[in-house]
Amino acid sequence: MKKSIFLSAVAFIGIALATSCTGKSQNEAVEETVTVSVDSVVANPETYLNDTIAIEGVVSHLCAHGGKKAFLLGSDENTMIRCDATPEMGGAFPAECVQKPIKVTGVVVESRLTEEDVKQFEAQHAEQVKMVAEQAGAEEAAAVDQAAEGCETERKAQGQGDIDSFAAQIADYRARIAERAEKEGKPYLSSYYIVANSYEILPE
Repeated sequence: MKKSIFLSAVAFIGIALATSCTGKSQNEAVEETVTVSVDSVVANPETYLNDTIAIEGVVSHLCAHGGKKAFLLGSDENTMIRCDATPEMGGAFPAECVQKPIKVTGVVVESRLTEEDVKQFEAQHAEQVKMVAEQAGAEEAAAVDQAAEGCETERKAQGQGDIDSFAAQIADYRARIAERAEKEGKPYLSSYYIVANSYEILPE
């Protein structure tokens, strides 16, 4: 599945007993790193691109695949940023992070979605539908064909919270790519997320 279909753009934020997953030297680095809000990064991501920042927020959701992605909330449920776990910080965010405030330290990175990427998603989706049809029948394949990709939280982080079908996702990507190309001369969509190197569960 292409749950990474988007490089996503944007995502959010425990207990004082939990420690940073990277040891004392990393904890010292965290203390020296500027802490910024989720809202600030979401509103002005290019300002922080490739910088190491600390960001605080409540964890609204962990991805179902081992907690490798945590979504930190900003001032409302539609403002969030995704944080990706790394081996450096233990490989995953723990389940006890959910609905807890945490501080994540990491690097802000950009992912880009082009028309070629969209075509690749379509081809992968068609192959998946074909496989399901062969293994489970036409009715199940039709359901897969209609379903939107990615979990609801990830779609919301990508600005597609009100989209519930794969076809609508693809149309939205193309429309937004075309709009940006016309306005900015950039024929791609940018999404921003944080590659985490440490985290700390904060007191509530």
